[in-house]
Amino acid sequence: MTPEHRITFVLPGGERVDCDGYPRLNLLAHAEMMELELPQKCGGQAECGTCRVRLLEGECTPARGDEVDLMTRHRSRFQRGERLACRARPRSDVVAEVLAMLPADLRDVPEDPPE
Repeated sequence: MTPEHRITFVLPGGERVDCDGYPRLNLLAHAEMMELELPQKCGGQAECGTCRVRLLEGECTPARGDEVDLMTRHRSRFQRGERLACRARPRSDVVAEVLAMLPADLRDVPEDPPE
């Protein structure tokens, strides 16, 4: 595989770490390549929401399917720009903020009431 992008993670203390970016890999896989311990309690199955990152710059594939379902059922727990690292694949250079606090495992909290 030939890298097409640059992926930068901004850590809670402000440190930036970056690596080559590959469109076939999600942001969680990029973090794992760098040995960056991004939380993931469901093994990248878009079930727990613990791998959330905040996209600061760049473009990733649109949220769809199981990611949209989780974000809809727990909409009050997602802030603007947050994505599941296990589902977001880069479409450009990306800067993603690693959240300072470990997000709750959404399998253990009640869903939001329907709108």
